[in-house]
Amino acid sequence: MPSTDHERRDALPIGTVLRDFTIQAVVGYGGFGVVYRAEHNDLDLTVAIKEYLPIELAIREGATVRPRSGAVRKDFEDGLRRFRDEAQVLVGFDSHPSIVSCREFFRVHGTAYVVMAYEDGRSLAEVLASREAEGRPFTELDFLAVMTPLLKGLARVHAAGVLHRDIKPSNILVRKRDEQPVLIDFGAAKQATARFSKSQAPYTEGYAALEQVADAGNLGPWTDMYGVGALMWRMVASGNRLWEPPHPVRVELRSHAALGEAEDPLPSASELGKGRFPPRLLEAIDRCLRLRETERIQGSHELLEVIRAASDQSRSAVPVEASGPFSKEALAARQGIASSTALGAQVPATWWRPRSSWKNSLGMEFVRIPAGSFLMGSPKDEEDRYANERQHEVRISKGFWLGKHEVTQREWKAVMGGNPSCFKKCGSESPVEWVSWWDTRKFIEKLNERESGSGYGYRLPTEAEWEYAARAGTVGPRYGELDLIAWYGANSGGRTHPVGQKQANEWGLHDMLGNVWEWTFDWYGRYPSGSVTDPEGPESGSYLVMRGNSWDDGAGFVRSASRHSQSPDFRYYDTGFRLVRTG
Repeated sequence: MPSTDHERRDALPIGTVLRDFTIQAVVGYGGFGVVYRAEHNDLDLTVAIKEYLPIELAIREGATVRPRSGAVRKDFEDGLRRFRDEAQVLVGFDSHPSIVSCREFFRVHGTAYVVMAYEDGRSLAEVLASREAEGRPFTELDFLAVMTPLLKGLARVHAAGVLHRDIKPSNILVRKRDEQPVLIDFGAAKQATARFSKSQAPYTEGYAALEQVADAGNLGPWTDMYGVGALMWRMVASGNRLWEPPHPVRVELRSHAALGEAEDPLPSASELGKGRFPPRLLEAIDRCLRLRETERIQGSHELLEVIRAASDQSRSAVPVEASGPFSKEALAARQGIASSTALGAQVPATWWRPRSSWKNSLGMEFVRIPAGSFLMGSPKDEEDRYANERQHEVRISKGFWLGKHEVTQREWKAVMGGNPSCFKKCGSESPVEWVSWWDTRKFIEKLNERESGSGYGYRLPTEAEWEYAARAGTVGPRYGELDLIAWYGANSGGRTHPVGQKQANEWGLHDMLGNVWEWTFDWYGRYPSGSVTDPEGPESGSYLVMRGNSWDDGAGFVRSASRHSQSPDFRYYDTGFRLVRTG
């Protein structure tokens, strides 16, 4: 949450205890309430607590909040119900890294409180202002580093039947620890199934669509697309000195000009960003800012596809330089360079596949995986998930080299002199199988001896490294359409297949799902509940973790978060492995 050095006079005093929390500071406020930073009284946990305190409707008497008068009581209670609805909305987004999440909701002192994850950082508005003051406007990479995860989060919001309705730079927090953009302030959000209500909907001038400010038109995802368009326009305009201050024009003025057949008072993104951003991307921004709702880009998924296509075209034509916050990490993700921040390695990597690869003397190919953070496991609403997939944040602090394919029968035979596989007739480039965890250790030992003069060694990936590499920046059940990326029960024909025939993920890795199960380094255990860095599982155990599923598994099992365990001496005709190169 953005910090502030001054407090609202009617805020609760520092040290006030609310349920299990003690208020430490006021970190933000607006017309509908106050946001506090608080500490849990028994746990090492910092949270943000949002209090319902509408300044036009309520007053505080001690700790108690009450309506200013009987005349506004109904409005106060209606607002309180909407505040509860906001909490309900946020609970549903608990698993997404780009949406502020709700931990708890309670009523006390005549009002209500929402307990949220505390996100330390600066608003995007502050970041833009700081960059502009330094003469370093956003580049294309900076733009993508913000918009890619943000649009993925917004797609999740819209899929739940919710509109944000107040998308603007000050409602996007750039998280300090990983520079991930987080969509905040859902005070305007309402859940709807048949249609979206416009009653008492707050909005921000310049970022609100015509259907929000006028009693006409329909609200829908296209309404948020206007706000997204204004947000993107703001980023583009920050680098054009011909347009200052770089804030979008009110939609009422644009509509009035259109009715009078006058020139649009809002310069087009295509004009302001010419020569600095891909033309197709600028055209997409202008489409989002159309006055007619039917002429806009209609949703986040469509906009993501347009941005991706524009970015791919741009990268193939002219290298793009980066120049500030987000840029170093975004550039690192694009080039496959190790980076310690998630924004450059977790989400932009979905668009920027690492280009670095390396082969050893056997021709085994390895792909450079950048450092970064991701959500390991699966959200509670993921179809076919198991209880052992509890979602938690993991940081991979160093980049590493992972096998582009599973170890093949040919590679195994070259090192070990034999071939234990059951599916020898499937070809020497099919993955080796019928190997135990102990067998992989023997292979690694002999390979390390064979390659000792190269200065490199080999090992199995940790479970966290495996899932991080498999996801390659994606957050869904799989990194692509199942039939296109994996050999599994419905399409394998009851056998393995040569590696590399299915589509690679965005980091250039093949068969991370399907074909054969893959042994990892880790003993099997329950996931932690909090954030961890470079986890390696329990120190000891009876079973080792296997990942990726196989040619013999049903679709519900073949997911990025799916995990299984077996004893280290287990062998089967669907079990193989891939390696990490060390050094």
